[in-house]
Amino acid sequence: MNYKTLTLTLLLGLATHTGLQAAEMMNHQGHDMSQMGQMESMSEMGDIMMTKGVISRIDAANGKVGIKHEAIENLKMPPMTMVFRLADPALLEGLKVGDAVSFHAENPAGKLTVTAIQKR
Repeated sequence: MNYKTLTLTLLLGLATHTGLQAAEMMNHQGHDMSQMGQMESMSEMGDIMMTKGVISRIDAANGKVGIKHEAIENLKMPPMTMVFRLADPALLEGLKVGDAVSFHAENPAGKLTVTAIQKR
């Protein structure tokens, strides 16, 4: 196999893989909700998906919250403990470290942000 053939083969493989990955991401909205066992089906706050977690730290001065969470399906994120920005610091009213919560996170402009949170 010569250099040009190898390069073309690798580029086609990459293009195919990227195309499949994009199609898989676009198709995510059609998933049956019953298959998402780690997430509550719908929240009391509307039609957004909520993820279960436990507050591990609160940094109200900087508008951040640490949450040990289950998989966040809408962000394709595995279970872990991490710090999120808060869309509105008022979301933490009445919450403290150790509280079990349900929350919704998004990733606007590459900044993981909690947009809704409620005590369970």
